[in-house]
Order: sequence, then structure tokens, then C-alpha cells
Amino acid sequence: MAKVVMFFLFSLFSSYCLASDKLIQLIEYIGADYSAAVQDGKIISEGEYGEMTEFAALISDEVQHGNNAALQQQATHLKQLIRDKADVVAVRGLTATMRQSVLSSIAKLPLPKTAPDLQRGAALYAQNCVACHGQTGLGDGAAGAQMDPAPTNFYELERHNARSLFGLFTTISIGVADTGMSSFANLDEQSRWDLAFYVGHLASKDLPTETAPKALIAAEQIEHLLTATPAELAAQYQQSGTALMALFRKDPAQFYQAREQDPWAVASTNLTLAKSLLSSNPQSSYDLTVAAYLDGFELVEAQLDAVDRPKRNAIEKDMMQVRTLVKNLPQEAATAAAIDAVILQLHQAKTLVASANLTAESVWLLALLILLREGLEALLVVAAIYAVAVKTGRNELKRTVHAGWLSALALGAVTWLLSSFVIEISGASRELTEGYTALIAAAILFYMGFWMHSKTSASEWQQFIQSKVQNALSGGTHWTLALVVFLAVYREVFETILFYQSLWLQGGQIHQLAFIAGIGTGLLALALLAVAVMKFAVKLPLKSFFGSTALLMLLLAFVMAGKGIAALQEAGQLSAAALTFPTISWLGIYPTWQGITLQTALLLVATLYFIRASRK
Repeated sequence: MAKVVMFFLFSLFSSYCLASDKLIQLIEYIGADYSAAVQDGKIISEGEYGEMTEFAALISDEVQHGNNAALQQQATHLKQLIRDKADVVAVRGLTATMRQSVLSSIAKLPLPKTAPDLQRGAALYAQNCVACHGQTGLGDGAAGAQMDPAPTNFYELERHNARSLFGLFTTISIGVADTGMSSFANLDEQSRWDLAFYVGHLASKDLPTETAPKALIAAEQIEHLLTATPAELAAQYQQSGTALMALFRKDPAQFYQAREQDPWAVASTNLTLAKSLLSSNPQSSYDLTVAAYLDGFELVEAQLDAVDRPKRNAIEKDMMQVRTLVKNLPQEAATAAAIDAVILQLHQAKTLVASANLTAESVWLLALLILLREGLEALLVVAAIYAVAVKTGRNELKRTVHAGWLSALALGAVTWLLSSFVIEISGASRELTEGYTALIAAAILFYMGFWMHSKTSASEWQQFIQSKVQNALSGGTHWTLALVVFLAVYREVFETILFYQSLWLQGGQIHQLAFIAGIGTGLLALALLAVAVMKFAVKLPLKSFFGSTALLMLLLAFVMAGKGIAALQEAGQLSAAALTFPTISWLGIYPTWQGITLQTALLLVATLYFIRASRK
């Protein structure tokens, strides 16, 4: 009894986090051991029942120091259930609810920084635990023979199912009051996790783990696997949950390795770190929010887009809003809440993608649509400029156009090889490349649109014809047009590589043929579309041709300007002030003041030019 009193007095002066850890330990202890104290409304062990009563009182006293009214009521209810010798199911249901309430209130859990090592845990067990728990963990050690309650038998499956790894870690760290279980705080934190995993896997080490879904291995949060009990995971995922928890306890390294390359985890981790640095280091906090998008979410956008495009757009918009909040140094509470909301969205999206099984048909269609979506814009630029070469009979310009798009494809292939096998191209580099190439191409296209339109007026058109067309395109113009062809094509190739790398991983080996077939179909569709555009353009009268080509170039300049601004905002080079406006990605319209302002200015300049030209 004295130990219980000392435990209670110490908890009064402990930190909030430590108090919460002890609450978790006590709550789990009751949930796991109540069946050894009461069965069918009768006490079967006076010693165990006395512990249940004392620990319930400690829990009730501890939560009175907080301001969680619901948890206080639950603690009172728990004491009443134990007094009434209630059914085990009722007690375990209540302790499970209380445990989640406490976990949600802990600001930062002491989670293992690297994958726990079970072999090292076994060695630590042999040094520290064998005397009481026995050589194999059956609770039959010589020193524990006279203990009441007896040392834990780690093979008891019922008790195992009610204890989380975090609960075991806490027990190892601070011990259990009024029992023979002392604290092992002398061990470093990673060692205590190694030991927790070793004893935590014993009851389930022989359970089959083959049914653990690979998608859940990558999708389920490690924090959840550490704090959930096997019973909770089984309730969530049925048989798969049992296999998943058994595999996690037996081979945690597999789960950690999956997250080292998991963009979802990269995004969530960076946002969590950004939140912790809001006050102390705002610049680093902002940099982390940028990295959360560039090195995390952007890499899985295509996967989410295939499953739920509105959700993808919403997350993209909210992540940009978070960057703006951090950049402008607002109230920390509001920014932290916004970050938490995005992290929750990312977790939901990750689960959604993991549960969506792509069929061969869907992989084929996605590969086709990605190529059409990204390639159409480049195709229109190439077709428009090549049509000028055909219409004016300039073979030099034809060769220049071919040189532009072929060199873009060649550089795209080199980029793919380098990014896949040699170096890792950072997210910032990707966005900066896309942003600057888009803006340069937009500027050139905007100028060429006016130049084309100037040939539609009667005097300019007549002068153009009289010069026999050939002399109107100088060598400098050739290379300017080649540059815009190169930039337009390379930008789309660069972005397509990113989407295809993601789809290749998501589709898996079994859908590789469908993936390749989708690319082939997309290339064929683009080729047919190019032929159709060319035939239509060549048949137009020269004046109509120049007029329609001018409008097309101005439209493409409008689209590329919007995409360029958006890419630089995603790279953190430009601020982003959000607008209440829909995203229309195929038109390059993104709801920010910066992008909309530039596009509005382009429209205004073009409109004024057309009005002036019509008056002439």
C-alpha cells in the first residue's frame, strides 16, 4: 500500500506527459488484467481485485488535475464498474475509450526513432528480466515465485491482445506500483523500445503474417501501430489487422523501410516538424511546409488523382494555404490547426489510395490520359509553329521545329534516366524547372500571337504576300520558335515523367503491360491528332490561318503563364494569396491572386490590342 501512496504522490508532481504515460499504463493494466480478478460477477483473486480497485482510484485522482470532463466521468464510471464486479467486456470497452482519450491529449509521444531491434531486445531481456519472467517469458522465473501478483506471462494471448507496445514501453520505463515490476529508466530510450518489442511479440510470434496487406504495411501510421492494442487493430481490419500487428511486432524494420521512401510519410513528417518550429524558427517552418509538398504530396498526386480528384485539389489548395499562413507569421494556434487539418487529410488520402486496387484497365486508361493531358499542350505549340513553316514554305523552319521537339524528348529521356538511376532531383528543382520554362514559353508565345495577328490586317497581309513570305522569317525568328517548341515540349515531358514514375509504382509489376499499352495508345492518339490539326491548318486561307494561330498562341500563353506562377508558388519562390475561385487546371487557372492577376493582365493587353487593331 505504501508503494501505491508513493506512486500517487510522485505522479502529482510529474510532468503532464509523464502523468499521461502513467495513465496509459494504469488504464491498460486494468483492461488486460481485470479478467484475472473478476469472472461472472465474482472475485476470483483478491490480490488482483485489490489492484484493480487501487489503480482505478489512482486514475480517478490523476484525471481530476486536468480539465477533461469526459475523462473524469469515465474514471468515475470505471470505479463503479469495478465495485459492481461488472462484466469483463464492459470494463475493457471503457478502458479502451479512456486510453484513446489520454493518447489524443499527449502532445508528443516518445516514439522510437529507428526500427527496434528484437535481437538486442532478447539480449536485454536475458540481462534484466529472466529472474522474474523466466527464460522464455512464461512468468516462471525463480525470483518471481513468491510475488503477488505473479510476473506477467508474455504468452497469454488474452492479455497480449489488450496491451499496446506503447503501454509495454511505459511499464518498462516507470515500473508498476505495488508490484515487483520496477523501473528500467536506467536503460536508454531505444533500448526500452527494443525490450518492449521483444516481449510484445512473444504471444504472436507464431501467428501467420502472410495475410498482412502490403498496402497497409505502407499506409498504416507507425504511431497508430505503437499505441493500438492487437484487439483494436483486429476490430479495425479483422483478420488482416491481427496479421498486421503480429508482423509489426516481429519485423518492425519492414515498416520503417517502407516509410523511408513513402511520400505520404514525408509530407506528414515535414508538416509535423513545421508545426513544432512555428515560434522558434519560422523560416525553417516555412521551408518544411514547402518540402512537405515538393518531396511528399506532389509525388503521390497522380495516385490520388486516379482515385479522388476533388480530394487531391482540396489538399493541394490547403497545403498552399498552410504555406501562406506560415509565411505571414500569423497566430500560432490558427496555423497549427491548419497544419493538423492537412495532416489528417493526408492520412485519409493515403488510406483511400491504399484501399483502391488498380485494375489493368484503369492503369491503361490513366497512362493514356496522363499522356494526352500533358502532351496536348505541347502538341498544339508544335503543330501551330510547324503549320507556319508549311504555310510559308520555309524548309529551314521545319528543320528548326523538328530540332526543338526532338532535343526536348532527348533531354527528357536523359532526365528520366538520371532521376531513376543516378541522382535524385529535388522537388524544388522540378517546380523551378517547370515554372521558369512555362513563363519563358508564355512570353514568347504571347509575342508570337501578336506577330501572327498583325498579318491578318489587309495592309500587313498584302505586304506579307508581296514579300513572298520567305523573307518574313529571319534566322533569329527560327531559333526563337525553336526555343518555344523546346520549352513547351520539355516542360510537359518533365511533368509526365513525374506522373508516370508514380503510376508505375502504384500499378505494380502485374500491370506493367497495361501501363506500356496506355503509353502506346496515347502516342498514337497524339499522332493522329497532330495530323488532323496540320491538315485543318494547311487548308485554311492564309489570313484565317494567321488569325486562328494567333488566338491559339495567345491562349497557350495564358495557360502557361498560370501554370508557371503555380509552379513557382509550389517551389516556395512566390507567395500565394488564395482566392475563392475554382481550379481549372487545363486552362492554367489556379485560385491565387498572383496567378489570376498575371492572367488578367495578359487578357487586358490582348483585348486592348485587338480593339486598336480592329479600329485600324
